[in-house]
Amino acid sequence: MDQVKYRLPKRKDGQKTFDHIIDTAKKLFSKNGYQATSINEIIDKAGIATGTFYLYFDDKFALYSYLLAKYRKSIRKAISEGIHDAHTRYEKERLGLRSFLKFAWQDPLAYRIIWESMFADKELFREYYETFSHDYVRQLNAAVGHGEVRDDVDLETLSYMLMGISNFVGLQVLFRETLTDLDLDRITDNVMKVLKSGMFNEK
Repeated sequence: MDQVKYRLPKRKDGQKTFDHIIDTAKKLFSKNGYQATSINEIIDKAGIATGTFYLYFDDKFALYSYLLAKYRKSIRKAISEGIHDAHTRYEKERLGLRSFLKFAWQDPLAYRIIWESMFADKELFREYYETFSHDYVRQLNAAVGHGEVRDDVDLETLSYMLMGISNFVGLQVLFRETLTDLDLDRITDNVMKVLKSGMFNEK
Protein backbone atom coordinates (compact mmCIF):
# COMPACT_ATOMS: atom_id res chain seq x y z
CA MET A 1 0.00 0.00 0.00
CA ASP A 2 1.34 3.42 -0.93
CA GLN A 3 2.13 5.82 1.87
CA VAL A 4 -0.89 7.97 2.62
CA LYS A 5 -0.57 11.73 2.74
CA TYR A 6 -2.19 13.75 5.47
CA ARG A 7 -0.84 16.63 7.51
CA LEU A 8 -1.80 17.29 11.12
CA PRO A 9 -2.64 20.87 12.12
CA LYS A 10 -0.14 22.87 14.16
CA ARG A 11 -2.52 25.45 15.66
CA LYS A 12 -5.66 25.20 17.81
CA ASP A 13 -7.89 26.86 15.22
CA GLY A 14 -6.53 24.47 12.61
CA GLN A 15 -7.22 21.53 14.91
CA LYS A 16 -10.84 22.62 15.24
CA THR A 17 -11.23 22.73 11.46
CA PHE A 18 -9.39 19.43 11.05
CA ASP A 19 -11.65 17.70 13.60
CA HIS A 20 -14.72 19.15 11.89
CA ILE A 21 -13.61 17.70 8.55
CA ILE A 22 -13.02 14.31 10.16
CA ASP A 23 -16.39 14.31 11.92
CA THR A 24 -18.20 15.31 8.73
CA ALA A 25 -16.42 12.67 6.67
CA LYS A 26 -17.12 10.00 9.28
CA LYS A 27 -20.86 10.65 9.09
CA LEU A 28 -20.86 10.67 5.28
CA PHE A 29 -18.74 7.51 4.99
CA SER A 30 -21.05 5.78 7.46
CA LYS A 31 -24.19 6.87 5.64
CA ASN A 32 -23.14 6.54 2.00
CA GLY A 33 -20.04 4.34 2.04
CA TYR A 34 -16.53 5.24 0.98
CA GLN A 35 -17.00 4.94 -2.78
CA ALA A 36 -20.21 6.97 -2.91
CA THR A 37 -18.83 9.84 -0.84
CA SER A 38 -16.99 12.52 -2.79
CA ILE A 39 -14.48 15.10 -1.66
CA ASN A 40 -16.81 17.83 -2.89
CA GLU A 41 -19.60 16.46 -0.69
CA ILE A 42 -17.32 16.46 2.34
CA ILE A 43 -16.24 20.03 1.58
CA ASP A 44 -19.84 21.16 1.11
CA LYS A 45 -21.17 19.51 4.28
CA ALA A 46 -18.21 20.75 6.33
CA GLY A 47 -18.69 24.28 5.00
CA ILE A 48 -15.02 24.77 4.18
CA ALA A 49 -13.06 26.01 1.18
CA THR A 50 -11.58 23.46 -1.22
CA GLY A 51 -8.10 24.64 -0.38
CA THR A 52 -8.71 23.99 3.32
CA PHE A 53 -9.38 20.33 2.61
CA TYR A 54 -6.17 19.93 0.62
CA LEU A 55 -4.23 21.76 3.30
CA TYR A 56 -4.62 18.63 5.41
CA PHE A 57 -5.34 15.79 2.99
CA ASP A 58 -3.99 14.89 -0.44
CA ASP A 59 -7.14 12.97 -1.31
CA LYS A 60 -10.15 11.11 0.06
CA PHE A 61 -8.13 7.98 0.71
CA ALA A 62 -5.71 9.90 2.93
CA LEU A 63 -8.64 11.21 5.00
CA TYR A 64 -10.15 7.74 5.30
CA SER A 65 -6.79 6.24 6.27
CA TYR A 66 -6.41 8.81 9.02
CA LEU A 67 -9.93 8.10 10.27
CA LEU A 68 -9.26 4.35 10.39
CA ALA A 69 -5.95 4.89 12.20
CA LYS A 70 -7.76 7.14 14.68
CA TYR A 71 -10.29 4.41 15.41
CA ARG A 72 -7.51 1.87 15.90
CA LYS A 73 -5.83 4.20 18.38
CA SER A 74 -9.10 4.98 20.20
CA ILE A 75 -10.02 1.31 20.54
CA ARG A 76 -6.54 0.44 21.82
CA LYS A 77 -6.77 3.29 24.33
CA ALA A 78 -10.21 2.20 25.56
CA ILE A 79 -9.04 -1.39 26.03
CA SER A 80 -5.75 -0.36 27.63
CA GLU A 81 -7.56 1.83 30.15
CA GLY A 82 -10.11 -0.92 30.77
CA ILE A 83 -7.51 -3.56 31.66
CA HIS A 84 -5.28 -1.22 33.65
CA ASP A 85 -5.96 -2.98 36.96
CA ALA A 86 -6.03 -6.52 35.55
CA HIS A 87 -3.27 -8.94 36.55
CA THR A 88 -4.11 -12.25 34.87
CA ARG A 89 -4.75 -13.01 31.20
CA TYR A 90 -8.28 -14.05 32.09
CA GLU A 91 -8.94 -10.69 33.75
CA LYS A 92 -7.43 -8.85 30.78
CA GLU A 93 -9.60 -10.76 28.31
CA ARG A 94 -12.73 -10.11 30.35
CA LEU A 95 -12.13 -6.42 30.95
CA GLY A 96 -10.78 -5.91 27.42
CA LEU A 97 -13.90 -7.46 25.89
CA ARG A 98 -16.16 -5.40 28.14
CA SER A 99 -14.29 -2.22 27.19
CA PHE A 100 -14.60 -3.00 23.48
CA LEU A 101 -18.33 -3.70 23.76
CA LYS A 102 -18.83 -0.43 25.63
CA PHE A 103 -16.83 1.44 22.98
CA ALA A 104 -18.94 -0.11 20.20
CA TRP A 105 -22.15 0.88 21.97
CA GLN A 106 -20.99 4.45 22.52
CA ASP A 107 -19.73 4.89 18.94
CA PRO A 108 -21.98 2.80 16.65
CA LEU A 109 -20.44 4.35 13.52
CA ALA A 110 -17.16 2.59 14.28
CA TYR A 111 -18.24 -0.71 12.71
CA ARG A 112 -19.31 0.89 9.46
CA ILE A 113 -16.07 2.87 9.13
CA ILE A 114 -13.81 -0.08 9.95
CA TRP A 115 -15.57 -2.67 7.80
CA GLU A 116 -16.03 -0.22 4.94
CA SER A 117 -12.24 -0.25 4.62
CA MET A 118 -12.59 -3.66 2.97
CA PHE A 119 -14.17 -1.89 0.01
CA ALA A 120 -12.03 1.24 0.20
CA ASP A 121 -8.76 -0.67 0.04
CA LYS A 122 -8.24 -4.37 0.80
CA GLU A 123 -4.69 -3.77 2.03
CA LEU A 124 -5.92 -1.12 4.46
CA PHE A 125 -8.50 -3.56 5.83
CA ARG A 126 -5.96 -6.35 6.15
CA GLU A 127 -3.38 -4.09 7.80
CA TYR A 128 -5.95 -2.94 10.35
CA TYR A 129 -6.64 -6.45 11.61
CA GLU A 130 -3.12 -7.79 11.16
CA THR A 131 -1.81 -5.00 13.39
CA PHE A 132 -4.24 -5.98 16.12
CA SER A 133 -3.38 -9.66 15.63
CA HIS A 134 0.38 -9.12 15.91
CA ASP A 135 -0.02 -7.25 19.18
CA TYR A 136 -2.46 -9.87 20.46
CA VAL A 137 -0.04 -12.70 19.65
CA ARG A 138 2.69 -10.93 21.60
CA GLN A 139 0.44 -10.69 24.65
CA LEU A 140 -0.81 -14.27 24.32
CA ASN A 141 2.73 -15.56 23.97
CA ALA A 142 3.60 -13.89 27.27
CA ALA A 143 0.55 -15.56 28.85
CA VAL A 144 1.70 -18.95 27.52
CA GLY A 145 5.07 -18.33 29.15
CA HIS A 146 3.32 -17.67 32.44
CA GLY A 147 1.31 -20.87 32.13
CA GLU A 148 -2.01 -19.02 31.77
CA VAL A 149 -2.77 -20.05 28.18
CA ARG A 150 -2.33 -23.53 26.72
CA ASP A 151 0.74 -24.01 24.55
CA ASP A 152 -0.73 -26.42 21.99
CA VAL A 153 -2.71 -23.92 19.91
CA ASP A 154 -1.58 -21.58 17.15
CA LEU A 155 -1.57 -18.11 18.68
CA GLU A 156 -2.25 -16.27 15.43
CA THR A 157 -5.39 -18.36 14.93
CA LEU A 158 -6.33 -17.78 18.56
CA SER A 159 -5.90 -14.02 18.14
CA TYR A 160 -8.33 -13.99 15.21
CA MET A 161 -10.77 -16.20 17.12
CA LEU A 162 -10.78 -13.74 20.01
CA MET A 163 -11.11 -10.74 17.70
CA GLY A 164 -13.97 -12.49 15.91
CA ILE A 165 -15.79 -13.09 19.17
CA SER A 166 -15.37 -9.44 20.17
CA ASN A 167 -16.55 -8.15 16.80
CA PHE A 168 -19.67 -10.28 16.54
CA VAL A 169 -20.69 -10.03 20.18
CA GLY A 170 -20.26 -6.32 19.54
CA LEU A 171 -22.99 -6.63 16.91
CA GLN A 172 -25.21 -8.27 19.52
CA VAL A 173 -24.71 -5.15 21.64
CA LEU A 174 -25.39 -2.78 18.73
CA PHE A 175 -28.64 -4.54 17.88
CA ARG A 176 -30.03 -3.83 21.34
CA GLU A 177 -32.35 -0.93 22.09
CA THR A 178 -30.81 -0.33 25.52
CA LEU A 179 -27.63 -1.39 27.30
CA THR A 180 -26.93 -1.18 31.02
CA ASP A 181 -23.77 -2.00 32.95
CA LEU A 182 -25.52 -5.16 34.14
CA ASP A 183 -26.17 -6.13 30.50
CA LEU A 184 -22.51 -5.59 29.69
CA ASP A 185 -21.43 -7.75 32.60
CA ARG A 186 -23.87 -10.52 31.73
CA ILE A 187 -22.86 -10.66 28.06
CA THR A 188 -19.15 -10.49 28.90
CA ASP A 189 -19.43 -13.19 31.57
CA ASN A 190 -21.25 -15.50 29.16
CA VAL A 191 -18.41 -15.17 26.66
CA MET A 192 -15.80 -15.77 29.34
CA LYS A 193 -17.64 -18.85 30.59
CA VAL A 194 -17.34 -20.42 27.14
CA LEU A 195 -13.70 -19.36 26.77
CA LYS A 196 -12.83 -20.88 30.12
CA SER A 197 -14.86 -24.10 30.05
CA GLY A 198 -15.80 -24.63 26.39
CA MET A 199 -19.22 -25.06 24.81
CA PHE A 200 -19.43 -28.86 24.73
CA ASN A 201 -20.50 -31.11 27.57
CA GLU A 202 -18.14 -33.95 28.35
CA LYS A 203 -19.70 -37.38 27.86
